[in-house]
Amino acid sequence: MLQLENVVLAGRYRIRSRLVTGSRSEIFLAFDDVSRQLVVVKAFPMPCSAPGFPAPTADGPDWRQTRFRLEGVWLDRVSHPYIVLRLDSGSAHDRMGCTFEYHVLEYLPGGTLAALSQAWQGLSLLKTVNLLRQAAAALTHCHALGIIHGDVVPENLLLTSDHRTLKLADFGSATGDDEPATMDEGKFTGWLSRYAPPEARLGAGLPFSAATDVYALARTFQAALTGDPFLESQTPIQTLPPKLATQPGAGALLQVLRRATATNITDRYPSVAAFWSELEQAVAAMPTTEAPLTVPIAAAPVQTVPDNPPTTVGRVERTSLVASAVGEVSDQVAASKDLPSPLTTRLIGVGVVVAVVVLFIGSLVALYRLARASARAHWYGQSPPATSTRPLFQVKVLRPTKAYATPTENPTPRDWLGELPAGVEADVLEISGRFYRVRPQRWGRRKSPSVNEGWVLREHMDGGL
Repeated sequence: MLQLENVVLAGRYRIRSRLVTGSRSEIFLAFDDVSRQLVVVKAFPMPCSAPGFPAPTADGPDWRQTRFRLEGVWLDRVSHPYIVLRLDSGSAHDRMGCTFEYHVLEYLPGGTLAALSQAWQGLSLLKTVNLLRQAAAALTHCHALGIIHGDVVPENLLLTSDHRTLKLADFGSATGDDEPATMDEGKFTGWLSRYAPPEARLGAGLPFSAATDVYALARTFQAALTGDPFLESQTPIQTLPPKLATQPGAGALLQVLRRATATNITDRYPSVAAFWSELEQAVAAMPTTEAPLTVPIAAAPVQTVPDNPPTTVGRVERTSLVASAVGEVSDQVAASKDLPSPLTTRLIGVGVVVAVVVLFIGSLVALYRLARASARAHWYGQSPPATSTRPLFQVKVLRPTKAYATPTENPTPRDWLGELPAGVEADVLEISGRFYRVRPQRWGRRKSPSVNEGWVLREHMDGGL
């Protein structure tokens, strides 16, 4: 076993803990100091001369190492929304000095389909269809590129934390559709998936095909329904879980699964798309279930309902499939609305109240100004001077002067608005004869509250004539 705890790979991947130790590789959880995200490091130990390790050989990489390197090639080639993403690869040494190669993969915290179905003692039909639809889309994409996964089992189907998205992982057994099912001296046969079809187990040397993954996907579908991810059989599927077996239309679903796991490869569905199309039709025809939303396998599937393991067995055993399907459909509709959080809702409410208050105060100010202008027009018997949007130029009051409502040569006290003291800086808005209409911008010693703008003799301004 590699000693990688607290080791930093490539200067950025900080190993935190060991997740899985398999027969061909070891899986670690790590933190990426660059992206600030958790990642998975899949490591393949090389022969090591350290104590407790077999002596290294000079024969070059064995077939296990070759397949580990090919896994990175396959993952890059089959990039897809429902396939685990490879982020990086490389080689390094552990704390004992032993060399290993590794792939850095995205981390999916929701666990595996095996763990989820086992915790629920079998998923509902709708949940199983919604999740495995994504696996069918991923496999169809792989087959279009000529790549057969070869190890479709519940443990290799990973979930996001909300259990809505499923991604296909572990391409360590993947092959091209033109490669034989065995390798030199039958070595590869010993690593066949437990859901490998009969023709692969017989060691006939036939190349893997899409029918290989069809067989495994049907077995995975049955395992998810039963809650037994390690269910294994060499014969076609003969039964459904008791909660489905007695439902009307279950016979058509069983017939689809039986054909997908037929012993003779020619009796099986030729592609995952053909298998999944008939499976969804059979599910939709069952009167006691809500038909899942069907989409082309090559397109993005609908999101599924979040699921968490129950705390008691009583919650797992549903009285009927109808209650389960209806509950999941209602949850799916509620989740799809994407409602805001309570904090967001409260902030929106506060924002609306503030906006209403501001509009109310603004309307009061505008009403007050309108009333004042109307009163002034009534008092002076004329309309208040129009406000210019742009000043002509700016002047400075040289000596105190009176501001008038209108430019008049013979003003009366009724025409006076107020006095502008010396030092006032004002914008000139309009010129009429010997008068400037000005708007004070900066007051001198004192401010006249009655003068917002008015007409003054330009002789009292700097630059006046």
